[in-house]
Amino acid sequence: GMLLHYVAVFTDISVRQALERELKNLAHFDPLTGLANRSLFSDRLDTALSRAQRNRRQCALLFIDLDKFKPVNDRFGHAVGDQLLQQVAQRLKAAVRESDTVGRLGGDEFVAIIEGVERQDAVIHLAEKMIALLAEPFVVGEQVLCVGCSIGISLYPQHGDTSGTLMRAADIAMYAAKAASDRHYYVFTSVS
Repeated sequence: GMLLHYVAVFTDISVRQALERELKNLAHFDPLTGLANRSLFSDRLDTALSRAQRNRRQCALLFIDLDKFKPVNDRFGHAVGDQLLQQVAQRLKAAVRESDTVGRLGGDEFVAIIEGVERQDAVIHLAEKMIALLAEPFVVGEQVLCVGCSIGISLYPQHGDTSGTLMRAADIAMYAAKAASDRHYYVFTSVS
C-alpha cells in the first residue's frame, strides 16, 4: 500500500496553441495589413453602435477609398501595391486613437469607427488629417508614389442606427467626395 513511483505524461501543446492563434488572426485580421478584416470590423461596428446608444453618444464611420491606386498596381505590380497598402494602413492607424478601429474591407477600401464623438467638427478634422497623411509621398523600394484618398463620413444616430445604414451612408458620401473637385471628404446628407 505504499506509493513507490510516479508516472507523468507531458505533451507539448505550444505548436497547437500557435496554430490556434494563427487561425484566430486569419479569421479576424487582414493578412496583408494586420487591420481588422470585414468580419471583425462588422462586429466592432455593431458593438460601437450598441455602446453609443447605451451612452447616448455619437459614433462616426469613415469610408476611405484610395485615389490613383489602380495605376500603381498596373504600372509597378501587385507587390509594390501591397507594400503601399501596408504603409497606408500604418498611417491610418497612426491617425486615430487606440480605442478606435481601422479596418480594410478589401482592395484599396478602408474604414474607421470613431467612438465618443462630441462634435461633427472633430470628425471632419480627423478626415482632413487622414487626407493630409495620405497625400504625403510613399516610398516603396526605389519608387516614390503619390496617392490620395476620398472619405465618406456618416454619423450615428443622424444618418442611421444600424451598421448597414451607416455603411451605405458612408459609401454614398465617399462617392460624393470622389465626384467633388473641391474636397476629398463628404459628410452624408439625407437623400429624401
